[in-house]
Amino acid sequence: MHIMPMSPFQPQLPFAYHCMAFSPEQYQDADFAHFNQPLPSKLGRAVAKRKAEYLAGRVCAANAIQQLGRPHYVVQSAESRAPIWPEGVNGSITHSKGVAMAIATDKVDVLGLGIDIEHMMSDKQENELRGQILRDDEATAFAALGQDHPKPLTLVFSAKESIYKALYSVVQTFFGFDAAKLIDHDVKHLRFALTASLHPTLPAGTEITVYYQSSDEMVLTECVHLG
Repeated sequence: MHIMPMSPFQPQLPFAYHCMAFSPEQYQDADFAHFNQPLPSKLGRAVAKRKAEYLAGRVCAANAIQQLGRPHYVVQSAESRAPIWPEGVNGSITHSKGVAMAIATDKVDVLGLGIDIEHMMSDKQENELRGQILRDDEATAFAALGQDHPKPLTLVFSAKESIYKALYSVVQTFFGFDAAKLIDHDVKHLRFALTASLHPTLPAGTEITVYYQSSDEMVLTECVHLG
């Protein structure tokens, strides 16, 4: 699998990160050994695209961890599919259409990290998926976001993915898009409020900030859960 370092975005969070482009169509199973990563048995029958995405994400994660001064580490997956980071490290992995990124930190006050890269949805997709991603009580804030961003649903979808990743290490159970509602935004941040209690430390009404940036093709969102 051909890979090349690239960074369409520089994360706003001040943590170690690694980003790269990869070519799923050039993937071979031998690529796992080449990058010093084991091929998980659960991926044995997966299509090449899925294997390439998994490998690219893990290569990024290994690079981010090494930037923390730690030895090579294989980030495996829990039953929930959440990445298993080294003791004392929190991180997040994302990939979208040939781009992968991982971010990691060993800061003791970080309880969870979430990043998400998405390629922009078409107008048709945004219209069709709006009811699955947005709550009715987000309409006003969403309309305001649409005045400033050409693909507001892509941005909110990505932000809610980042929120889920950032909070999962504490919540430890699935929660859906309706668990957070958009309440405000500026040129770099989206603000959400939890609509239900997810954990004793995350009651309903808790405000969550998501950093965002976008290009013509992609959006990157980032969320950090601090203790």
